[in-house]
Amino acid sequence: MNEEFNELFDIKEDEAEKPNVHINTQKVVIHTLIRAVILLVGAAITCVLLFIAAYDSQIMLGVLALVMVVGWFILMIMESVRLKKSNKIQLYQANSVLIGIATLMILILIVGIR
Repeated sequence: MNEEFNELFDIKEDEAEKPNVHINTQKVVIHTLIRAVILLVGAAITCVLLFIAAYDSQIMLGVLALVMVVGWFILMIMESVRLKKSNKIQLYQANSVLIGIATLMILILIVGIR
């Protein structure tokens, strides 16, 4: 019945709506681990820079830490947009989760400062 209905109204499946990349070729775990390690190392370096900046009253180290954080966010958002356009939905979602975790880490740091 479904095939007859589709033939009656000339309903065809669009190939553009289906993802071009198979799930097994996206390697989500490796992708996520690499970016998570980069996030953790960057967070540790940023904390060290902020500690040194607060201890020695060096504003340039604080600015460097801010540039590192903003740069990471910009790179991750640009990569997420590129992954979304190339129909790599699972990698896009993994990047979105990491961006959310990084945002949560920043908010926890801000609340902890007060």
